[in-house]
Amino acid sequence: MESTVRKLEEALRDAMLASDVVALDSLLADGLIFVGPSGDVFGKDDDLDLHRSGRQKLTKAEWRSVEVVTHGQSAVALVTADLAGTFDGAEFAGHFRYCRFWAKTDAGWRVVGGSVLAQ
Repeated sequence: MESTVRKLEEALRDAMLASDVVALDSLLADGLIFVGPSGDVFGKDDDLDLHRSGRQKLTKAEWRSVEVVTHGQSAVALVTADLAGTFDGAEFAGHFRYCRFWAKTDAGWRVVGGSVLAQ
């Protein structure tokens, strides 16, 4: 199960970097709750709209480390990443830490919650 979540984290990274809304839609749970670096709370539709609209565009997304701990049919992934891009027209670059909660649903593995913090 750990290797599955690691592969899914890579797929999520690729989808985020490409702003691939179709791939993101298949990886995020409908009831997603995600806390951004400013403390704002985003749902799945919010996340997809950020990519679809171009409000968020990543030019760099490198996972420096990925730790996965499994719990039955769920897992926690702790990812340290180097990111760069634009958000609402402002450029950003830096080190970030994601904490994502994955759950195995009837539709497959999905991110059900998480957060990201600048380091």
